[in-house]
Amino acid sequence: MEELPPRHDVPAGGRSGYVLLGDRQVHYLEWGHARLPAVVCLHGGGQTAYMYEQLGAALAGRYHVLAWDFADHGDSDPFLDGPAADAAVGRHALAADAAPLCEEFGITRAVFVGASMGGIVSVTVAVSRPDLVGAVVLLDVGHRLEVAGVQRITAFLAEHESFADLDEAAAAIATYLPGRTVTQGRLTRNLRQRADGRWVWKHGLGRRIRAGGAIDADRGAAMVVAGLDDDLRGLHRPTLVLRGAQSDVLSEAGVDELLELLPDARYARIHGAGHLAAGDNPESTVGLVAAFLDQLGW
Repeated sequence: MEELPPRHDVPAGGRSGYVLLGDRQVHYLEWGHARLPAVVCLHGGGQTAYMYEQLGAALAGRYHVLAWDFADHGDSDPFLDGPAADAAVGRHALAADAAPLCEEFGITRAVFVGASMGGIVSVTVAVSRPDLVGAVVLLDVGHRLEVAGVQRITAFLAEHESFADLDEAAAAIATYLPGRTVTQGRLTRNLRQRADGRWVWKHGLGRRIRAGGAIDADRGAAMVVAGLDDDLRGLHRPTLVLRGAQSDVLSEAGVDELLELLPDARYARIHGAGHLAAGDNPESTVGLVAAFLDQLGW
């Protein structure tokens, strides 16, 4: 049998494709159709839109679900010009993509689900474009990030410039996420092969961290969340805060502070999960998000 060309990685129950923002290509995943109420899902730093595969597939019958790869993540291009092209990608630059991408897909108002950096970007969108956001789900993120957890993430992102093969990458991930099943066939969602045969992450965070020298978790975390507390106070939308029960990034004390800031919040823990809660316990994550949507009457 003649060898077939590589297949596009289509998510379960959904679609995968590309759109252009100016000259920059953005990769997206989509479930449901445009006549349904919209849910926009934003991934965390170093992740891709595929982290929402289970949620998108579960919601597809009732909602129009859209998730895209942030600039310089997954299969989306990096910022090609302007200040964001050379600097660390900040929340305001990432948030600026939300309105044109929603317009591209006919979304005028959506519930935004954001994990880690995606949650920070969701808050930023809600404050800058409140007409676009009906409610927010914050998945293991707030204005207070625990330094030890941030240090662990940045160390892992910076540790590996490349991998000899997918087995080596799988072993590194298994060490970082003990207890998580690593499926080699899915690793190409987060890794691409260079011309020399080695595999590299589909994001530029590690390169930027290594170029910056020593990792200062305090300074890095402060830069990421600068001004976020004021934005949270101004987030006059129903908000669901979800925390991985074993998270080392969002603590219970951090949640308490977060709930004090938010005008309209409710809180739930995701048991058996750490910071990457959507992957650690997808069933509970899906159930909690779906229940919140039902409560909203979305």
